[in-house]
Amino acid sequence: MDMDAFWSLCAMYDILKQLWKEVRAINDETPLETYAFTWYNHIIETNVILDSPVLNKEGARGWWVPELIISFDAASLDQLWKSYTENIEVFNNTEFYVIDHHITNPWFWKTNIINTNSSSTCELTFDILKELNLVKYITPKIATSLMSWIYTDTNIFYNSNTTKNTHIVAWELIELWADFRKPYYEFYMKRTFEKSKLWWEILANHMKNIENWKVVYACVKQNTFDKTNTDDRQLAWIISEFFANIEWVEICFLSYEMWNWQIKTSFRCTEKYNVAAIAEKFAWWWHKQASWFNSDKSIEEVENEIIHELKIELNK
Repeated sequence: MDMDAFWSLCAMYDILKQLWKEVRAINDETPLETYAFTWYNHIIETNVILDSPVLNKEGARGWWVPELIISFDAASLDQLWKSYTENIEVFNNTEFYVIDHHITNPWFWKTNIINTNSSSTCELTFDILKELNLVKYITPKIATSLMSWIYTDTNIFYNSNTTKNTHIVAWELIELWADFRKPYYEFYMKRTFEKSKLWWEILANHMKNIENWKVVYACVKQNTFDKTNTDDRQLAWIISEFFANIEWVEICFLSYEMWNWQIKTSFRCTEKYNVAAIAEKFAWWWHKQASWFNSDKSIEEVENEIIHELKIELNK
């Protein structure tokens, strides 16, 4: 589950609960354990049919149909996955708001709150809460959650999506008692022994560069995770912390086999390029400088196709 979506959702969920609203937080996947430090993992429900009977507070069965649906950080309708496809009729007959910041969002519903100048959907969510005069309901827990993804979406205010408003929002969240140290530790400093072994294995044995191009990449197979007693969740930030920070690198990518044998690829690049245009060739895209896609092909096929597309892009 995407972190920006998760913490935006959690903030709104918590505030609506304080306003005595009946709220449910749904997603196709459960959040990662690394999100647990902000205390919200337990609220996510998966595989929800929105017009099905549920137990009420008294333990009696009743029907629960939403009056309002809000999506966070979905750049297109297909990114709502089964939450939408298994509830299409409910979506079509319910007021539905799309809150997002991706430049690739086609404004796919009737009511869209999209600001491509926001560094993250969390930043945009905070601005919406201010506009609705709901800041008074932001607890330290909510503030820490929103701060978490502002950190990660901006790479601690380093990425080019960082704006003056991003810094203002961060300062206002600290004023609301956000724990600004906790997310920094959890995402940028904390290491398990196994994760350290995995990163060393990748950096020592899998990292490649393409001659005459300022490109670095790695392709990681499942046996590498087996060897280090890890899984793909331990790869978070390696591309940003190591690949993208090599002094001459302009484009980098990481492809790896996930537990379901799909191949996930993440891209990073300097302002000179647009990796979203490359990812779009594989039917997915996010930001110009940070994009990803999934594929059902073999990791060797994905590697060859990416290099082919890079060659086209770099020769422009």
